[in-house]
Amino acid sequence: MANPTGKVAILIVNGGHTSSDDRWIRLCLERIARFTVYPEYHIYLWNNRLGAPQLDTWLLARPRLTLLTAAPYEQLHHPYRTPLQRLYHQAREEGATYIVTLDSDAHPLKAGWLTPLLAALGEGAALAGVWRDEMGSAIRPYVHPCCLCTTVDFVERHQLRFDFNDAGQPPSDNLSHFTWVAEAEGLPIRKLTRSNRRSFHYLMGAIYGGLIYHHGVNSREPVSDRISAKGDAQNNHFSKLRDEAATHLFNDDDSYLGWLRGEDAPAGCSDLFEQLDQLALYTAVGGGEKGPRLHRAKGVLLDQFRNGRDLRTWKTLIRSHLRETPVVGELLTRLAGRIRDPRKEISKFVTNPFTMEDLAPPSAHGWTIEKPPDYVGIGSPKAGTTWWHALLLEHPQVAPNRTRRKELHYFEHFQHTGMTPAQIELYRLAFASPPGAICGEFSPTYLAYPHCIEHLATAAPETKIIVILRNPVDRFISHLNHLKRGPRRHSMSQNMSEQQLKVYDTFSCYSEATLHSLYSVGLAQLFRHFDRKQILILQFEKSVVDPPGELARTYSFLGVDNRYAPRNITAPHNVRPYVIAKPSAQERARLAA
Repeated sequence: MANPTGKVAILIVNGGHTSSDDRWIRLCLERIARFTVYPEYHIYLWNNRLGAPQLDTWLLARPRLTLLTAAPYEQLHHPYRTPLQRLYHQAREEGATYIVTLDSDAHPLKAGWLTPLLAALGEGAALAGVWRDEMGSAIRPYVHPCCLCTTVDFVERHQLRFDFNDAGQPPSDNLSHFTWVAEAEGLPIRKLTRSNRRSFHYLMGAIYGGLIYHHGVNSREPVSDRISAKGDAQNNHFSKLRDEAATHLFNDDDSYLGWLRGEDAPAGCSDLFEQLDQLALYTAVGGGEKGPRLHRAKGVLLDQFRNGRDLRTWKTLIRSHLRETPVVGELLTRLAGRIRDPRKEISKFVTNPFTMEDLAPPSAHGWTIEKPPDYVGIGSPKAGTTWWHALLLEHPQVAPNRTRRKELHYFEHFQHTGMTPAQIELYRLAFASPPGAICGEFSPTYLAYPHCIEHLATAAPETKIIVILRNPVDRFISHLNHLKRGPRRHSMSQNMSEQQLKVYDTFSCYSEATLHSLYSVGLAQLFRHFDRKQILILQFEKSVVDPPGELARTYSFLGVDNRYAPRNITAPHNVRPYVIAKPSAQERARLAA
């Protein structure tokens, strides 16, 4: 068999949280440099530990390494899978043939470690790497991403993604669907099985195939609930052993690894290894209730906060999932101060255009900045735009803009006065994205103001436009209700007389609600300034009936993977009681005319 040729991309996500965790990624990279003899390799590293300039400086000085980082304003869909997909995208674009994933607490143990993995792929294997089968029947065995080797051809041919699973099989862990696809196709897998002669825990301190060391799920804080089913005391015991084992790994890795291989403990180290010997057999699989329930509570809270729910909605939904879990109240209390009261807040971007001070710093390595938006939603209010925008942001290939807001309202402040080059440049600065992702905004009022569309065409002529239209009568009534109980009305009621409020309700509210249901002028202006291929028009009513189908259309239009299925696809947004009754049949006919 000929020697493998082609670029190897090593993808690593640094999962450390503290400065003490930095030792893991340093050890990983040092061992890669020491033991990799394959000539054509490059490391693509994502650093999740923000605010660590010394670590960034050290990483940037490493040879053969491209550094990407999280943006401080982005809530990653998953701290490991999402970065892996972004790293893969960049590696593929730069001509990689082979892909190797490594955990930051894993590292090679011998020179030429890549050779048998690449040779297996050259002989027809779809995957090669760490075979995680220590949990028996609890979790279906699979190639673990602490060391997974495959080809770009395999990933692309089967349309696999690192950030979500669309393989038709329930995942057991990150990237387990790669294994399911290979097995379903009957393709060989080169398995590096656990080769320890001694083990102190079935998820920690493992050597695989004599090639890879992986410290395990608890190499970094916080402690995983999967360590033990026997409660906090047992978990604390394992955590202590984990830390002591890590200390010995960093102080004297030869003796520690030798002990794992079955060699006698060296003099002066017997106490530690006696403790490890006491746990030499695999620990029973299991997990307590507190950890998973806390994890679910946090997940639901984050979803609701991202989608802008109010506190009352949070409580109802959380209780339906977790009933009387005490931690829910604690989490709600902690986050309550960050919840917006929709009756009192008027977006500052409505009153004034945003400035540089409103933009989050573009401090993320590897992101594209100073770019026009990839997409802009321009209409219409009360047609499901908040719901649709939330579904867009749920996609791991869609990054939030630097204002962290859905609606920028930028062009409304210029109208007939026009825009200077500096004002256009400022608008473009609001958008930044990592490799393989897009970024945009959704200002649903633009459609009603033709000058906004003209300014948008000047600032972002290549952008993709999303328009959501709703039955004009239903949209009018919904908008009228919004104006009569929204933040503007609430603010005015504090400073205006009853007579002034009556004038506002009769003339301003009615006129504005009517204006946004007159679609023809805005659509005519839109088609005048943008090519039809750049425009996607959705019908609100159809989206309600078939959200998966219409969302797939939207994803395809934007050029992101349309197989992604958001968790809260039917969750309502901005649903509040009407203060003005829905019209009768006669009133509807009059409005429609």
